[in-house]
Amino acid sequence: MSESSNDFWINNFKNIIEGNYERLVQLIKSERGFWLYDIEKKGVYISNGFEYISIQINGSVNFIQDVMTESEFKHLKKLVRDSIEKGQNGFSSRIKLKDGRWIFVCATILYSEQEPLKIVGTFEDVTPHVSCDLRLSRYIELIAYYDEITGLPNRNFLNEVLREKIDKSKKDNSGFWVIFIEVSNFGYINELFGHSVGDEFLKAITFEIKKFLPRDWTFCRFGGDEFVVLTSNIQRTSVAMVVENLIERFSRPWNVMGKWLYANINVGISGYPQDGEFADTLLKNAEIALTEAKKHGRDYGKSQYEFYKISMEEEILRRVEIESEISRGILERQFFLVYQPKVSYDGRTVVGFESLLRWNSQKGILTPDKFIQIAEESGLVYDLNRLVLDIVCKDIKYIKQKTSKTIPVAVNLSGKEFAMYNMIGVLNERLKTHNLLPEDIEIEVTERAILNNVELTKQIFNSLHEKGIKISIDDFGTGYSSFELLLQLPIYALKIDKKFIDKIQLFGNEYVIVKNIIYMAKEMNLKTVAEGVENKEQYEILRELGCDQFQGYYFSKPVNIEEVVVYNNDN
Repeated sequence: MSESSNDFWINNFKNIIEGNYERLVQLIKSERGFWLYDIEKKGVYISNGFEYISIQINGSVNFIQDVMTESEFKHLKKLVRDSIEKGQNGFSSRIKLKDGRWIFVCATILYSEQEPLKIVGTFEDVTPHVSCDLRLSRYIELIAYYDEITGLPNRNFLNEVLREKIDKSKKDNSGFWVIFIEVSNFGYINELFGHSVGDEFLKAITFEIKKFLPRDWTFCRFGGDEFVVLTSNIQRTSVAMVVENLIERFSRPWNVMGKWLYANINVGISGYPQDGEFADTLLKNAEIALTEAKKHGRDYGKSQYEFYKISMEEEILRRVEIESEISRGILERQFFLVYQPKVSYDGRTVVGFESLLRWNSQKGILTPDKFIQIAEESGLVYDLNRLVLDIVCKDIKYIKQKTSKTIPVAVNLSGKEFAMYNMIGVLNERLKTHNLLPEDIEIEVTERAILNNVELTKQIFNSLHEKGIKISIDDFGTGYSSFELLLQLPIYALKIDKKFIDKIQLFGNEYVIVKNIIYMAKEMNLKTVAEGVENKEQYEILRELGCDQFQGYYFSKPVNIEEVVVYNNDN
């Protein structure tokens, strides 16, 4: 647009506004309009629909200031000034008016010999679009800062609030606590019942946890089965009381969509400022305390909570080091199996072997109690179990080739190995690869592993039974027994826990317990195996009670694969 045509448009524009009131009224009824700012005369001229924005009409700069909010007017002046100083041809901006409406302004700056003379432009009422944008912005904020399932603030929200809380606590010279909660069995629930039940379960526990928390505490879903709570400035004993109440609630079942679900919680707690002065440090230390609580929870078979102590970090570092060594051990095949015979009622005939895992580590030969828990917690147990199944299948095939006999070998599976991945698929693949039959191998599972997830256990037991693979319950009688399960599961044998055998004597308490286990097993057509038989007296008492099989140092220590072949050739 040339300067002459601009002048023509401006003069015509001024004539319409100043000389034809009826024309002006007609023009200002639209939602769009033109405007002109004469820099030299400091006059503002407006046409086409400005009444839609404001009923005020005048030709002064004050008019613009009257209809805009103060912050928007300052923004507009700065935009004009910056554009002129930079020699730009124009600018555009969305501006809010005092009555709540929004207009979009687009302008062209007219120069003469590099001096700005006039600014001409258009405006448009974009209030509906801005409202939509604001709703979209709010929706984006909800996605960014809130969990879509529970409606709780998420990790992004937590990180911002935690930093703000630290800054405020520094100024107030006050403190607060970070409570890190992990819900057990959530993965099992999703796997067994589907994500719809899992989502409803999350909503149910969210609603319930809220009941125990004061309103001024911040409650967030950290992710998956983890939640974080930020407290107010309260005493340690008060925090402990709230957490203990939560743990008590989780000791009872949840009715979700007609299904009774069981889930414990473990809790780790860190405090500001004693356990850290930065958000990442506080969260890390609360999670370290949670790890310690989970460890004790497994030891005691129930939910636990722990406050952070610096000694915990040293333990974590030690465990990380062991994890690294286990991982390297799997890659380098440092793990191997030894085999302990199971003998029949006569005390001489070998009727099977139990494979026992050993680790030829840098610290020497280690038994599973030194590393299996860390392998489970780190997830390395899955790779380790695949290695074990590969080794045992190779060894079984080797035994059959050397002896032409079939004597089953039992493999121990821990809770996570048994329930958390496609164990049946892996086992089938190994048997097929090594050309073995289902009767060549047996599975031993502890009572604790069964009770951790009863429904999934039933499915796996039934699948194994259908394939002809025998299943024994290891460490039976350790206090986790559920006799009802013996009626529901296709079990082949009960292995009586060694602690009863160690102290067994005629008519003592252990004698009574073992006697009743054997009697019950016979009535249910189950075999019984006594573990840890160390001397002749134990053997004779157990044989008198009618125990079917025996295992222990009285008969043989665990032996390597070559000695297994000798055992088989001798029988």
